[in-house]
Amino acid sequence: MSDRRRTITGIAFGAVAAMAYGVSSVLIRRGTTMMTPPLVGAAIAMLAGMLTLLLFKAREMKPILTQNRKASGFMILSGIAAGLGVLSSFFALSQAPVVIVSPIQSTSPLFALAWSALFLKGLEKITPRLILGSILVVLGIVLITLNQTG
Repeated sequence: MSDRRRTITGIAFGAVAAMAYGVSSVLIRRGTTMMTPPLVGAAIAMLAGMLTLLLFKAREMKPILTQNRKASGFMILSGIAAGLGVLSSFFALSQAPVVIVSPIQSTSPLFALAWSALFLKGLEKITPRLILGSILVVLGIVLITLNQTG
């Protein structure tokens, strides 16, 4: 697959992820306002996500996990971080309106940028333009959030 096609595919999956996370926040807010405790909601959501993933790639998982233990360790840490993110999201959405929580969650590009600069020096190129774009995205989020709370 060419680099251009890989980039387009990555952007398309990123857009699908954004839409899925956007609807997810609304569904979480709806579920937690119906008296489902955030911890129970997060557990149900993570279980549903795990089962969905297993349906797609269960056969391919064992050889991959045993071939590269270091990569598997990173994936485990990623799962822990994602689980913490999901749990935090459920608690946040059970306490505050989705129109405030969702923009705050969208500050993740700054965190991704910082972690990439630390751990992915050989894989990711951090440019001034990328930094500026991330800052502008977060600035827009701050303005939206201030408008909702003010």
